[in-house]
Amino acid sequence: MKTFADYLNDPRILNDPQMAEALGPVKEIHVARLMIQDETAGMTEDERALYRKRNVAAFFSDLGLPQPQYVNFTGHGKVQPMVVSGA
Repeated sequence: MKTFADYLNDPRILNDPQMAEALGPVKEIHVARLMIQDETAGMTEDERALYRKRNVAAFFSDLGLPQPQYVNFTGHGKVQPMVVSGA
């Protein structure tokens, strides 16, 4: 898996004339978007949703915060908590 530094040196960044003139934070945002795009390529919508939820769970865990609660609305009008496995 490529690191953030690897993406900063990716040809898609280096060969883009607009990125050559962009400020550092703009480049970093573009790099982060490329990373997510590459990591989720070929995933179904359900797989992408699980990918995002796992990343959010890891983020909350790193900060020492309680895990976010998700709601499953498919229960015919009954609100039921949804468990994210592998988080």
